[in-house]
Amino acid sequence: MIRMRQRCSGSGSRMGSGSGGGFQPGFVIKVSAIVCAVILMSLAGCKGGSNAQGNAAVEPMPSSACGGIPAAWSSHPEPAKTSPADKAGTTARWAASGNWQISINGAGQARRYVSWGGDFEPSWSKTGSMLAYFHPLYMGSRFDEWRNAICVIHSDGSQPTALSTGKYTDFSPTWTRDGTNRVIFNRYAVRGETSNDIYLISPDGAPGSEVLVSTPENGYEHAFSGLKDGRIFIDRIDWSSGRAVAKSFLLTPKPGGTPGYQEITRPITETQLWQALSVSPSETRIAYMLDGDGDMVTRNDNVLYYADFDAKTGVVSHPVAITSYDLSQVSENPSWSADESMIIYDSNRSGIYQTYAYNLANHMTTVFSDNTLVNFQSPSFENLPK
Repeated sequence: MIRMRQRCSGSGSRMGSGSGGGFQPGFVIKVSAIVCAVILMSLAGCKGGSNAQGNAAVEPMPSSACGGIPAAWSSHPEPAKTSPADKAGTTARWAASGNWQISINGAGQARRYVSWGGDFEPSWSKTGSMLAYFHPLYMGSRFDEWRNAICVIHSDGSQPTALSTGKYTDFSPTWTRDGTNRVIFNRYAVRGETSNDIYLISPDGAPGSEVLVSTPENGYEHAFSGLKDGRIFIDRIDWSSGRAVAKSFLLTPKPGGTPGYQEITRPITETQLWQALSVSPSETRIAYMLDGDGDMVTRNDNVLYYADFDAKTGVVSHPVAITSYDLSQVSENPSWSADESMIIYDSNRSGIYQTYAYNLANHMTTVFSDNTLVNFQSPSFENLPK
């Protein structure tokens, strides 16, 4: 789902909050001067100026802009520390966007930064130890004006590769789980602010080799997670009634043909929206962000849940909340541990985004990240695509 994002806007940064009221597809999000300064330092392609600059033709982004070891700089204000050893699952490595650099984290090992900066939403491949994320070249005042490239890099910082040109608003990548090891990503607003399309591309592919797998005539279709049989868990949203109305499907890609759609039975109404969703490794559960007010600009009204999922019948049932409705904070981006004993997510409840772990057995939540001066967002465990 279209995300609230930190951004540079116009000729300088502006402070404030997102607009209220009903959902506006071409929304404007404003950020503090500090956040924009960090992004400006980290992005050669983040320009000030008019919206026309963002809509101008953009040269294809070179793969070198995706990152690589050693990282050229870091915005992190204190040395990396090892994760606390008394927490379940901390021996597994996990990736996050740490102050907008992609970081590899884990107990007993030094933190590794593999991207230059200004990078969002890392997702770990099922095999091959690769990470996919998106890198903005231009940040407009509205998300449909952003120009992003989908990047892939190996977790050791080698072979950075730009998979898309950076001429479109490409975002929220994840991976297939069917053995093909392809990247699934979303492309927003090609046909206006109420459109979104889903693409597949090989991690060795060249920009322009991406394959459309959704149906443009359906308007807005957004990919969340892949399944082992090759299907993709998606949402379809329609605004013809004046408000967002959502349905969910398991999409069977048929490049060059007509994709298959199996509608999912949801435990929520059609006017309630999933803003992020992760299918568990066993594909018997999902974790998701449930929008609280139908306004996808705001994030503090979201509540995180997990629920049972039957991939054969397409039924989602028995939802359990793991966070509470609290307008003073944001909790977002849930993903699973390998044994499904834990859901990790990020939240700014402490005043800065940290990664938290919810234990399904005892219903306890603990801080999972280890540096309280660094924003850790969009966490995911090694070899576990979102």
